[in-house]
Amino acid sequence: MALKLHFASLSLGASVDQQTGNLSVFDILEEIRTPQLPVHLQSLVIALSLEKTDNDPFSGKMVIHILTPDGKQQMIGNGEMSIPAEQKRMKAVFRYGGFPVGMYGRHRLVLSWLNTAGTKVGEALLDFDAVQVTQVAQGVAPADKPPISH
Repeated sequence: MALKLHFASLSLGASVDQQTGNLSVFDILEEIRTPQLPVHLQSLVIALSLEKTDNDPFSGKMVIHILTPDGKQQMIGNGEMSIPAEQKRMKAVFRYGGFPVGMYGRHRLVLSWLNTAGTKVGEALLDFDAVQVTQVAQGVAPADKPPISH
């Protein structure tokens, strides 16, 4: 039994329409630009679309790890997963509120799906970068007065 990955995204928002099953993804995340860390993303969303490659039911588990720029790995989520025999596709949306980002550099999310024996049968990798930017002062008065028009 295998599951084929059709789509995976890392974003700030996503929804699955209950009537049509359509998956919508909003604000895809590739880079976080911030003058200082740590920051907490208000929302981090992982969206997946998987397809069974045969007609058997699938039961297993999804495990999600993050690899941080310093080379450390931490599990950030897991859950049971099942697809009945009559169903070919499955959409999954994982939501994290207040997701912490504590260092600059490349962050990698590793999603692994395991069968009931605990054997990995698929994997998806999603990356984002945390980039340091110079903070610009806000509310500073302009050097010249703007022209007045009537």
